[in-house]
Amino acid sequence: MMFSLRNSLLAFSLVWIAGCSQQASDGVLTMDVSRADFKVDIPATGELEASQSTSVNVPTGLRGPQSLAWILDNFSRVKAGDVVARMDPTRENYRLKMEQFDFDKLTFDSQMQTEKDKTISQTLSAGTRVTREEKELAERFFSEDERVYTKIEIIDQMRNQDYLVAKMHYFDWGLDQHGDQAAAEQELIKLRQKGHSAKINRYENNLNQMEIIAPHDGLFVYQAGWDGSFPVVGDMMWSGFSIGLLPDTSVMQAKLFVLESEAAGLAIGKMATVYLDAYPDKPFTGKVTQVDALAKPKEKDSPVNYFQFTISLDKTLVAIMQPGRQVKAQVHLFNLQDVLTVPNQALFQKEGQYWVYLKTRAGFIKQAVTPGRRSLNRTVITEGLNQGDVIALMTPPKRSRV
Repeated sequence: MMFSLRNSLLAFSLVWIAGCSQQASDGVLTMDVSRADFKVDIPATGELEASQSTSVNVPTGLRGPQSLAWILDNFSRVKAGDVVARMDPTRENYRLKMEQFDFDKLTFDSQMQTEKDKTISQTLSAGTRVTREEKELAERFFSEDERVYTKIEIIDQMRNQDYLVAKMHYFDWGLDQHGDQAAAEQELIKLRQKGHSAKINRYENNLNQMEIIAPHDGLFVYQAGWDGSFPVVGDMMWSGFSIGLLPDTSVMQAKLFVLESEAAGLAIGKMATVYLDAYPDKPFTGKVTQVDALAKPKEKDSPVNYFQFTISLDKTLVAIMQPGRQVKAQVHLFNLQDVLTVPNQALFQKEGQYWVYLKTRAGFIKQAVTPGRRSLNRTVITEGLNQGDVIALMTPPKRSRV
């Protein structure tokens, strides 16, 4: 198995220490420049996942947040149509019963209003009939003969007729107004019932979609949320929310994480070697196909940031490669043969110019160099130095320079 980046750093440190010498005369720590192979790998950890998966989602017709009451065990084999999760119907059942109660109450209110309207209509109709009869009697026995009635009695009879006419008009107006008012009351009740009916349909629809069904045969794998946590009983679910996957295990890939501080040089197209924790003696090759643009914590509230990236594997062994299996990987940044390298601390730069302090018989001189590839601790020098040169590992004091 290849050395990780940390092991490489340790190896370079040992080489650096071996090549350094303490100059008793000037107290400047130096090292001998030599040619060697320069190999840099980025270590990463993660897990296997399928390249292609079918998402298992909360039904899109489910309205409002719902509480998860039960979910199938992770990595369970399922058949098409199997129930993989179920929502808690308690709240929806309660709401449905309350809406049905209010709807039925309005039905009784409508019946009571109908009976009340009938009573009022009958009262007004009876008043109209009695008043009409009184008016007819008054007209029949009305007489203006002063020999029979006094003027005052005649005036009273005329006033009585006018009163009966006005009373008839009042009852007619009352019947018309009451009819309109009764119709408006019934329409209002129907409108309120329509609102309750819409809610009843909504809750009934929700209750019919409390179960999440597997769309086809496969291995049911939990889908992590934005914070990396898996769904558990009691979680709130929304329409379309993904709770799991049915992966196509014939083509697998590795989802990996690398520390932000160790991700320098990580890019799409880099070759990599992946090892399953359960089978460390079986290396698998692949290539980086995706790298997140920003580093983020793997766990909520963690101060440590990681870059997430994906490695597509050259081959998949279905017998041992299951989704969720832990893996380690080495991303190969470069492997240069027979090159000159110096520690980064020995390389100085300003305004695009690079130099090292080269030791001569007269003292240390400022030697311009051309840097090449670099790692976290070393840089390749393509021009300006030769094997066997001695350079300072820090800025020499002025008395040591020429």
